[in-house]
Amino acid sequence: MKNLNVMKLKEIALDRATARTYFAIGLLVLSLFAAFAITGKANKSVTVWSANTEIMPGDAISNSNIRAIKVFLPGSIDKYLSANNLIQKKLATRRIAIGELIPASALALDFVGERTRSVPLKIARNDLPGDLSAGQIVDIYYLPLANLNSTKARKTQLISEGIAVESIDQKSKDMGGEIGLVLKIPEYDVMNLLSSLNDSRIVVVRSAI
Repeated sequence: MKNLNVMKLKEIALDRATARTYFAIGLLVLSLFAAFAITGKANKSVTVWSANTEIMPGDAISNSNIRAIKVFLPGSIDKYLSANNLIQKKLATRRIAIGELIPASALALDFVGERTRSVPLKIARNDLPGDLSAGQIVDIYYLPLANLNSTKARKTQLISEGIAVESIDQKSKDMGGEIGLVLKIPEYDVMNLLSSLNDSRIVVVRSAI
């Protein structure tokens, strides 16, 4: 009887070991299938152009504002531009955000819309967000300074909205006082902005868009 119990226990142990072995083999097979699937998708990835900086309407495409990246685009590759296409010197017809894949519809040889200009400004430290960074979108307001020779009060006005921050002078930001930054201003707003500098405070507000 004792030998029979021992044999039964061995048989049960063997069955369990066999089940664990089959389970391990099943996991191995599944992992291999998953690896093959991932490899298959990787092989179907394509290299397309992406925006390396903020690109505004009318900006010329150059090696400095684009980069080639490899992505997986099932069914939508026709909407974007392969890195095999030379797009340098073409013009953006709409805003393209940093890191955005460049759609074929966003570029043209000619641009009939309003161009932007890179306008350098010095803004008081308290008149812009402290954590503002290049690539973010802002609105620009001017706050009229008090005029002792005039009894007519002027109102705060919105100069331009949806403006891209091209760059910020980090040295001036660290030193205190005024902070230097370059904004991509629509051409038609440039004169209005510059003419407001003499008698107004320019305030930069981060946009909600």
